[in-house]
Amino acid sequence: MQVAREAGRLLVQVRDEAIDDGAYTGQIRMLGDQRAHDFIVGRLTSLRPDDIVLSEEGADDPARLEAERVWIVDPLDGTNDYPNPNSGEWAVHIALVAKNRPIAGAVALPTEQMVLGTMLDTISSASPRERPLVICGRSRVGAGRRIAEALDGDLTACGSSGVKAMAVVRGLVDLYVHAGYLYEWDVCAPAAVAEAAGLAVTDIQGEPIGYNNYDPTVPGLIICRPELLQPALDALHS
Repeated sequence: MQVAREAGRLLVQVRDEAIDDGAYTGQIRMLGDQRAHDFIVGRLTSLRPDDIVLSEEGADDPARLEAERVWIVDPLDGTNDYPNPNSGEWAVHIALVAKNRPIAGAVALPTEQMVLGTMLDTISSASPRERPLVICGRSRVGAGRRIAEALDGDLTACGSSGVKAMAVVRGLVDLYVHAGYLYEWDVCAPAAVAEAAGLAVTDIQGEPIGYNNYDPTVPGLIICRPELLQPALDALHS
């Protein structure tokens, strides 16, 4: 969790300094991605030199497929929103995987100075809403709309899979759905935190998700209150 927290602080600093220097939006995105990647990989390599890191911004080391422990990292999830100092829709994902399952994970929400992790009791005690609130990506509202209608609920959208997943963990929304392929670094840390918080986590077919695969893609994602999972799947596949 500390590495995710430190990376988040670094990203805020990098963005603010780049804006002050007059950098373009694309430059800010690339700078944030690379600086956060270098920082996280450097810290993990120093702390756990025998582990392998799979990062969105790094080269894929085939040795990870035989490794006992693999860190799966998205140094900057929500890159499109990151350059906007008024947006909090970006996050840092760090997860540790063994035998294709996450054993630890953390998601930093730097603009809120918050880190949620598998070692904390993070599940919200909020009572279920009378009208469930579903969240999805801004460019993929179809599945979210189908589920919201089936649940007689409401729909909202934002960027960053980590932000959306942590909204469920925090009790701000009831269900997050992404009906399209994601990469393992998009999913692993948020899913680990959500599972540790007692939420249901599956792919879009309702199947458990494994990690550190040869093809590091995930066929969609649902994170929700457990009682909403089957109605959501029914809405998607009926």
